[in-house]
Amino acid sequence: MKILITGSSGFIGSELIKQISKKHDVVTYDLTNDQNILDYEKLKKAMEGCEIVVHLAALRKPYEDKTFEDYFNTNCRGVFNVVKAAEANKVKKVIFTSSTSYYGAENGIPMPKSISEDTPILTQRTKIDDLNCRDCDVAYSTSKVIAEQILANYGLRRKFQVIILRLGPTRKKGEHRPFGNLKLHLKIENAIQILEKAIQLKKELWYETFTITDEIPKVDISKAKKILEYKPE
Repeated sequence: MKILITGSSGFIGSELIKQISKKHDVVTYDLTNDQNILDYEKLKKAMEGCEIVVHLAALRKPYEDKTFEDYFNTNCRGVFNVVKAAEANKVKKVIFTSSTSYYGAENGIPMPKSISEDTPILTQRTKIDDLNCRDCDVAYSTSKVIAEQILANYGLRRKFQVIILRLGPTRKKGEHRPFGNLKLHLKIENAIQILEKAIQLKKELWYETFTITDEIPKVDISKAKKILEYKPE
């Protein structure tokens, strides 16, 4: 298959390419190569002939020097460009790496006691005066929520299949630094495994979301195990 990977030079992107480049025709797309997801025409051109898009490009965590507008432009408007280009090119499937931060799992934000796909997002469970965090923490979390809703518009209308993977904090091989009170973590090997599973999946999923971490108490990854046959190492 011909697969476009945005954010292809990043930590996850480069590892994914190593794993799948012998099996598939991989098209790279990365800001380091002057390929910006905000450049719609360039993105649409690069996507020509692709069956699958793996969208990894993003501002990937809270940065104190980034504003909500920065997150909105890259993480939301960027997603909108990806899905518009996917529809224009008749792409069959878009795989999007969201984050457990979708649930509001960030520093200074009261984290849920457990996580599953049904866990309420930040704006559904927390009053603003309960927050003791930076602007960028909320901006990053809400940008993932907005991005997922953009994808929902296309998946639910069956423009193309949509698989959303809410990845936990991903660590290099051999590195183990749990995050937050739930001690969230995801080995790079497991992140690559689930991306491969999503790419190879034959079953049509028009709009499905999955929580993806290592085996962690109080984090429910059973849906990914059942539907995507995820087997965390």
